[in-house]
Amino acid sequence: MHLFGIVAFLFTFSLGIMALVKKAEPITENLAIFVPYGILVFFLNLFYLKVIRLSREDYENKLKKEKEYSQALLHSQKRFLRYAVHETNTPLAVIMANIELFELDTGKHPVLSNIEAATKNIYGIYDDLSYLTKKDKLVYHKQKIILADFIRSRIEFFNIVAKQSKLTFEFKNRCDHSTVSLNETKLQRIIDNNITNAIKYTKAYQTIKIVLYEKEDKCIFEISSNSTIIKEPEHIFNAYYRENNIKDGLGLGLNLVKSICDEEHIKIELHSTEKSTSFTYYFNKGE
Repeated sequence: MHLFGIVAFLFTFSLGIMALVKKAEPITENLAIFVPYGILVFFLNLFYLKVIRLSREDYENKLKKEKEYSQALLHSQKRFLRYAVHETNTPLAVIMANIELFELDTGKHPVLSNIEAATKNIYGIYDDLSYLTKKDKLVYHKQKIILADFIRSRIEFFNIVAKQSKLTFEFKNRCDHSTVSLNETKLQRIIDNNITNAIKYTKAYQTIKIVLYEKEDKCIFEISSNSTIIKEPEHIFNAYYRENNIKDGLGLGLNLVKSICDEEHIKIELHSTEKSTSFTYYFNKGE
């Protein structure tokens, strides 16, 4: 009960008790004049509490309706995103297939190369969104993957994108047959996001250096390039954080990478200076 109501109640209750005690008659005669005021204050307080309770109920009902509306809106957004991601896959696959078929007949063409590079950039965004919409509903089973072969295949996939940005790859592999126990989809999100970020932020006519080596029970993947210094590395893995708003992107890639690495106990190191920026990932070797 409200503190004011408690005081009023105790005041009137005490006066009532004192009035019943004969020995306290002289005192009660003096205090009796306060009884009506005490009763009035008590009932005013009850009325006040009633109004407050009704107002609180109205507020709680309004809050409940707003919460239900927000949850329904969020559910609709997730459903729309899943539908949009699903419908995007088919046209992307058709574009890529037709590019390959056309190049088989006519050979490489600069215009087709531009289309292929742009399509593969869209594929990267599609794969990120697809993973985000499905990760809470699917079980991603682990499998043994030869890390060197996997990275080599992703470099080959993005090679044309790098060329369009006037960049080259340099891959040094020092653990040919080492395997990691990881789901392929999760591994692809880690590798692809790092490669696409390197392509996006590396200065033109530079080399993106990728090194794979072993250290004790770890297989270490390091990617570095000459790019703009990261001013706030403590925020770089936050969702929607972008230091350079001129570059295209959603600001979700590295946050997705960080969440996967946290789930799979993969250590990340980031070093950024005026000359070079590097990301290093410590994968546990597969048993």
